[in-house]
Amino acid sequence: MVGKARERDCYEDLVVGDVEIILNEERLYDLVFACDVFVYVGDLQSIFASTRRSLQPGGLFAFSTEFLEENENEDEGFMLHRSARFAHKRSYIETLAAKYAFNILAIKTCPIRKNEGKDVKGILVVLR
Repeated sequence: MVGKARERDCYEDLVVGDVEIILNEERLYDLVFACDVFVYVGDLQSIFASTRRSLQPGGLFAFSTEFLEENENEDEGFMLHRSARFAHKRSYIETLAAKYAFNILAIKTCPIRKNEGKDVKGILVVLR
């Protein structure tokens, strides 16, 4: 995907690497975009904190994650599925957004990919 983004030649800079390392560098971003990344991360608190510190004023934080029903795994806002992917509750995302002073511009529950021919329900989020 990054190769395709580079081919478009419309981005000032594209950065690829470990999310925690990149976000802890002394650099500010206009956009932090993580599509199909957080399915490999359970607790998102440190990522939200690092992203808050790394965004320019007015910057956007956009991401997707798999959807976890509110009544599942009641003690946590996320859960590791048998597929070895994490899913997150919408309320967990909303709580983190508030805790780290993000405004929710968009949050939508919808299919985000297919697995074995079936839709996988996810959450698409855009924060400022």
